[in-house]
Amino acid sequence: MKSNLRFPSVLGLGIVLAIASSAYASPFKVIYTFGTSGSSDASLPGGGLIMDGAGNLYGTAVGGGAHGGGTVFELTPSANGDWTEKVIYSFSGIADGGGPLGGVVLDAKGNLYGTTQQGGMFNSSTCSVGCGVVFELVPSETGWTERLLHTFTGGTDGGTPDNALILDDKGNLYGTTYNGGAGDCTYGCGVVFELVRTEQWSENVLHSFEGNPDDGANPASALVFDGSGNLFGTTVNGGHTFLGGGAPGTVFELTAASDGTWNEAIIHNFCSNYDCSDGNLPEAGVTLRGNRIYGTTINGGGAGPYGGVYELAQTASGWQLTASAFDLTNGAQPMAPVLLHGELQYGVTQQGGIVNGACGLYPNGNGVVFEVAQNKQALNETVLYSFTGGNDGCGPTGGLVADAAGNLYGTTFNGGSSGSGVAFEVTP
Repeated sequence: MKSNLRFPSVLGLGIVLAIASSAYASPFKVIYTFGTSGSSDASLPGGGLIMDGAGNLYGTAVGGGAHGGGTVFELTPSANGDWTEKVIYSFSGIADGGGPLGGVVLDAKGNLYGTTQQGGMFNSSTCSVGCGVVFELVPSETGWTERLLHTFTGGTDGGTPDNALILDDKGNLYGTTYNGGAGDCTYGCGVVFELVRTEQWSENVLHSFEGNPDDGANPASALVFDGSGNLFGTTVNGGHTFLGGGAPGTVFELTAASDGTWNEAIIHNFCSNYDCSDGNLPEAGVTLRGNRIYGTTINGGGAGPYGGVYELAQTASGWQLTASAFDLTNGAQPMAPVLLHGELQYGVTQQGGIVNGACGLYPNGNGVVFEVAQNKQALNETVLYSFTGGNDGCGPTGGLVADAAGNLYGTTFNGGSSGSGVAFEVTP
């Protein structure tokens, strides 16, 4: 079964990655150090942040909380630039869920929705630490109340969801599970599911992954909608096997049919060798703009086993891929999707940058915040910040979010003065 803590067909390539600058190019600020208030504080934030209309940030952490089962937290800015953190829910790790690794999503009424990869129903044959849940947090004057929307069994309904959900315009929820389903993988190849908003909520499995050679396996990222209501995502495993090694993941699309079923199309099968130009193991989901798909891979990329950034453009002859590699100095192993802001892409890598051994879990560097600008046939990367592994944190794994002024916000999974990670702000 997948660990609850994450550490660590090639088409024409026309984009070259170049380092435009190095560490400390942009103002950086730690806005909160997790673990500050002790063991009951949030610890090890692995998912991305979201921002509400008032500028408050929300996220999840796999550890900490009143029961040690992980938390949902809120970060509130003040007029003087300081931030205040509040744990709004502590998971028990039992029936109400535990170890939330994905972020949360906010609806128009201010309710939060998310998943936990543990807790819920305990099934020794598929998920001994619990198969995970989908939860809703409802705010009131006295605090936040959890409501369980679905408890996974680890069977055909899926199990071990470790990513954020998305909402459609009717308030229905969509997500993926890493395990479960009907596929022929050890613990199931995972599913794409919908939770229909009713008084009791009901789950529909839209697709059950089957694994290689014809399908992906083990989706580890959130989904995205295009303008036509089609769903896009990635699987970290499965797909066609290339060059005699492994099944290195896919990019897929799900399209709704008139009878209510969903049809899957594999947009791209990644190459399995570490030196393949397109990379492999897409741990992160994708970002869409027009007829283009943007994403990252944690391995491969052509410069070594450091991963890269890719773009898929829809053409008359199919999806055309261009990709660029990280080379350790400018980052390594991006686990989060890129953020499109204006004409630029922003993201983080879990490793790479400054290699100083300060963060023992990351021997290949403490991670970076990067910016990518496309200039004709080149992707010009700027390293906005390289983490030192000290009080500034290390190992960012969640995606970035931007405010109206273009300031970027994210978290590191480790580091900080308490060793439990930090929340940070970067001004490009």
